[in-house]
Amino acid sequence: MVTKTINIRESAYNALKAQKREGESYSDVILRVTEGEKKSVCDFLQTIDPDVRGEIASSVKAAKKDLDRVKPRKVPL
Repeated sequence: MVTKTINIRESAYNALKAQKREGESYSDVILRVTEGEKKSVCDFLQTIDPDVRGEIASSVKAAKKDLDRVKPRKVPL
């Protein structure tokens, strides 16, 4: 097995450590998290800090409002 040494921030290490299950190596965690089940956008957003989620939601709402003003949606009858 080939091994590589990587440098990560302590906050990234702590996040990885929090995901680690008993008997699982860090390599196992990385593979499980990155190649496992496909996650929806909603699943991803749940992993983000609530304050940041609020900022993202506000930005999306503002962008949608701008787009709707420029090119209104066609609502099917």
